Formats: sequence, structure tokens, C-alpha cells
Amino acid sequence: MLPFDKFSELESCYEQLTSWCDILEAIADFLPCHLDERLCNTMTDELPPLIHSAQRLEEQLILTNLCLIISDKEQRDTEKQRRLEWVSDLVGAEEVVDVLMALKTGDCRLSSDAARYLLRSFSCSARKHIKAEREAIRLIKALDSKDAYAVPSKATGEAA
Repeated sequence: MLPFDKFSELESCYEQLTSWCDILEAIADFLPCHLDERLCNTMTDELPPLIHSAQRLEEQLILTNLCLIISDKEQRDTEKQRRLEWVSDLVGAEEVVDVLMALKTGDCRLSSDAARYLLRSFSCSARKHIKAEREAIRLIKALDSKDAYAVPSKATGEAA
């Protein structure tokens, strides 16, 4: 059986990240604007660790259970792709942090349009990632629950 408390923890990370995406999009909508210093500091302090936490949980819960939903070859390719995406997500989060800090201090070297694009691009990528991972989780949970209710065959001792 799967550790459903960990799935709840991952979902909590996704909800927080989605909230941050909403805020980043609102900031992008109103650039150039003055950024609330506390909000900016909170986001820049919390965004990279949130990404790390989500990735750690994805590795524990999704990568280790991919065998339930895809073939071995697909699993290797998928694991490789996910790890590349994780690097990209972390780089994107660091870029967002850098831009937010620069916007907060008024030292942003990017145009407002470029800053808008960066913030929206990160949000779009994060939302797409979350959607894909939620679908993988849904499939893993569905197949795991089917296995949990499988009745062992008397002749072989295996689940029927």
C-alpha cells in the first residue's frame, strides 16, 4: 500500500505552488508596479525550498511507483525526463527569485515585458508540471487500490 499521508503532503506542496503561481501572475499583470516587500521576501525565501520539497516527494512517491503504470523502458525515459524537468524547475525558480528581488529594489535590468514573460513562463510551466504529476498520482493510486483488493488465487497463491 502507498503512503497516503505523503501524497497529502505532496498535494499541499502543489496547492502552495499554485498559490504562488497566482501571485506571480498578478504581479506580472501589474508590472511595472511597487512590490510589497514582505510578500516578495516570503516568496523568495519559500519558493526554492517548496520546489525542493515537491521534487523530493515526487521522487519518493511517483518515480518509485512508475512501474505500476508504464513499462520498464518507458520508466527509464520518464525518470530521465522528470529529472531534467526538475533542474529546469529549480533554475526557473531561481530566476523568479532574482527578478523579484531586483523588482523589489528597483534594480531590474529586464524590461517590464521581459519580467512579465519570465514570471508567466514559470507559472505556466509549474502548472503544467503539477497537472502531469497529479495525473500520474491518480493512475498510481487507482492501480495500487486495485492490487490491494486483488484476491489471491488458491492454486498459485498469486493475486487473480
